[in-house]
Amino acid sequence: MSQFTSNDLLIRPRLGEGETTATDMLIIARSTMLGGDFSIMQGTIGPRKLLAPHTHEHEDQAVFVISGELEFEVGGEGGLRFTAGPGDYVLKPRGIEHCFWNMSESETVHYIELSGRDGFEKFIDGRKKGLVRWQAEAHLKLDIDTNFLRIPKLLKRHKLTGLAAATYGGAEQ
Repeated sequence: MSQFTSNDLLIRPRLGEGETTATDMLIIARSTMLGGDFSIMQGTIGPRKLLAPHTHEHEDQAVFVISGELEFEVGGEGGLRFTAGPGDYVLKPRGIEHCFWNMSESETVHYIELSGRDGFEKFIDGRKKGLVRWQAEAHLKLDIDTNFLRIPKLLKRHKLTGLAAATYGGAEQ
């Protein structure tokens, strides 16, 4: 057996603690700590906010809802739509467009994001460059694409007020 200590293996972050990023995501465990297989992140999504529809070609993901409720759409426009609440897991397969949003008027939703490989982790790291600038690079370097054309329709249809964790040139929106 390897020479691990409990300090190497036990992570006890309190809600809202972890490695900060340029988004509403905290990195709890990077893929380098887990043999390159997956990363663990903790996220929040504020009231009436949308996590934009996007696709990543190389990473399977799972969300675990800690508190609040999220509305999910998996499979793009006309795809599956459902609500996930505390204790629920949602699988988001690679290559399938997905998005989610918080319909609450006042409650911030807390969730855990498990993401295969390191592509989504690199996407989160790259967001410090700003959303617009980074999107083109993310497409070329990571095969992660945001469906910008659907955002206004989703915002209007679900009476959402903006995007979750959107940064433009470093300024939080």
